[in-house]
Amino acid sequence: MKRRGVMALVLAGCMAVALSAGCGKKEGALGGEVAESGEEIVIEFGVYETDNLTAEIWQSMIDAYETENPGVKIKKVLEAGGSDDQTFWKTMLSSGSLPDVLMQTEGLETIEGVFAEVPQELLNLFEDAALCEYNGKYITIPMVKQYRMQCYYHKDVFEELNLQEPETWDDFLHICETIKKADKVPLMCGGTGDVWATGEPYWICVGNGALLSEYPEFNKQLEEGTVQFNNPVTVEVLTAWQDMINKGYYYKGAMSLGYPQAAEEFQKGTSVMMMDGSWVAAAMDAEGKDNIGVFAVPLMDGSKTYTANYIYWGVSEASEHKDIAFDFIRYICEENPEIYRAYLKADGLYSSTKTAVTYEQGPLMTKFMENISGWEPATEIFYAVGEYAMPSGVASFVCKSFQNIFNGADVSSETVSWDAEYQRLLEAQ
Repeated sequence: MKRRGVMALVLAGCMAVALSAGCGKKEGALGGEVAESGEEIVIEFGVYETDNLTAEIWQSMIDAYETENPGVKIKKVLEAGGSDDQTFWKTMLSSGSLPDVLMQTEGLETIEGVFAEVPQELLNLFEDAALCEYNGKYITIPMVKQYRMQCYYHKDVFEELNLQEPETWDDFLHICETIKKADKVPLMCGGTGDVWATGEPYWICVGNGALLSEYPEFNKQLEEGTVQFNNPVTVEVLTAWQDMINKGYYYKGAMSLGYPQAAEEFQKGTSVMMMDGSWVAAAMDAEGKDNIGVFAVPLMDGSKTYTANYIYWGVSEASEHKDIAFDFIRYICEENPEIYRAYLKADGLYSSTKTAVTYEQGPLMTKFMENISGWEPATEIFYAVGEYAMPSGVASFVCKSFQNIFNGADVSSETVSWDAEYQRLLEAQ
């Protein structure tokens, strides 16, 4: 599920490549035949676009590879927007039209036979800790690392109200109450079609770390039946969130806003704070903004656990040109570090390759990383990978449940429904 800016609503085509009759074969680094004489090979590349991950970012990858590989055309397939990316790609899968390369495997890895096994030569490029198996096979490529969410704020309002960045959960609640008493809106979130934007930011900032602090092997324990979603930590975290909502700490019209509109309203000053991703820091640094600060929300139990994920790409098992598809991915992360670097910098991402690719960070991104120095990293439970990945569909269900809680539903009843849906989807796998 994407967690960032405005989505384009059209499928974009790619530049055609002029083919010369009689051109020879070019062997890819993975040993696959890249082009046959007089024949155009088309590879579909499934992506989504945001304010940061623009059409230009993807096109730079496509143009560079096509230039180096005459006879190959990379055709971009653009996720069409909406509340649930997983549903979009599942629909394409069910219709037999999943792209050859998909830059978002979450929700599909646990479905048998969707992705092809990754060649060892390609796996060797990446950090060992990032690799994960499904049924004894490596079927995804850990392209990048992403440090998830923190709380952004307007510096001038904090200065006006004599507020400091919080060191404890109580400090954070004091900030919210002080802003509310000053007749300002403490927090912004999204709603409407971007279902994830209502509760997922809070969950990632506050809930995920608290849960894993108490249950370090939560996903494993959940599958084994020794712990449930309806546990004291989850209920406490979500009850605290609902209490914040009931006290009027969130913008009253939030549920009518998509994520892009909510982010825009925050930047305009409609709210003083907004929990959002590292991509915001990258975008604001690129724009040269210096009126926004950022802090890691202190966890309720005082622990220091933050959420960081790898983003995985995959090659369709149904692809007729798997070698070329894998070679395209290898080209991006090994052969042409400049386009890989541009991808990373645009969205505040970090390389996951053994040979690190770095870029100069702006002040807000630097502060974002300083905030979690010394904290313990943890995977987001709903997007965990490998043996104990959540069944496909759980994350979407929970995001909708967050909206129910935002609208006043009983927290304990909602978490009970998570357990029921989890079991249903686990048995259906």
